[in-house]
Amino acid sequence: MKCKRCLAQVPDDVDTCPNCGQDLTALRQLLKNFYAEEPSPSGDSGLAPSKSEGTPPPAKRKGPLRKEPRVVFDSEQANYDPGSSLTDEPSTEEPIEEEEPSLIWEGPRRGGFWLRSMAFAIDHLILLFTLAIFTVVGFLAAEIGGGGARDFFFYQQARIVLPLLLPLAIILFIAYFAFFHGAWGQTIGKMIFGLRVVTIDGPPLNFPRALVRTIVYALSAIPLFLGFLWVGFTRSKRSWHDWIAGTMVIRE
Repeated sequence: MKCKRCLAQVPDDVDTCPNCGQDLTALRQLLKNFYAEEPSPSGDSGLAPSKSEGTPPPAKRKGPLRKEPRVVFDSEQANYDPGSSLTDEPSTEEPIEEEEPSLIWEGPRRGGFWLRSMAFAIDHLILLFTLAIFTVVGFLAAEIGGGGARDFFFYQQARIVLPLLLPLAIILFIAYFAFFHGAWGQTIGKMIFGLRVVTIDGPPLNFPRALVRTIVYALSAIPLFLGFLWVGFTRSKRSWHDWIAGTMVIRE
């Protein structure tokens, strides 16, 4: 007989399949009933006929039995259900693995106070270095304009150059922050620390909004820089100029 689980040919007198361990008791009983003696066709009672009057035994099958190809299935790969019927075909489908739910952020991570402070400090160092270059160039131009005269002392050059440094510093400050925020959404300091300025809805800034945000830096700085410190005391991590311009700083 043939095991319904692994389809292997097994002897008729075994109770379990030697390949997969399937219980073959029900199958043996089915085969036993199939090869049992047939009832007598006479109209007598249901008693079994005697040996002399009984029907001849069923003819034996002549010729060699055709051997089925022996196929061995692994119980783990066959996905066998112990409660299935013997007539069911073994399932060879691989079990579907459930995908683990991936972590989803509810919103963008906001830039904290210390990251923004360090990025702001780097931006100011860049601006100070640029202003120093302009200052040196201004003193050299004043010396050349004085004709190299000995009576044209240093303080006289300073009286010409230093009054120009304040408006130059303001222009450099506004141009630097407005250009970088409008073009890329981040200054050089924010690029280093992975910060970006976006609108409250998520899109990047345009140049008019970046210019407004840069100008209102003054409102955050006038009351003892309280507008900048506001980032560290609020859950939204937004400064005063962020609230006015409708922006926020996020981490990339």
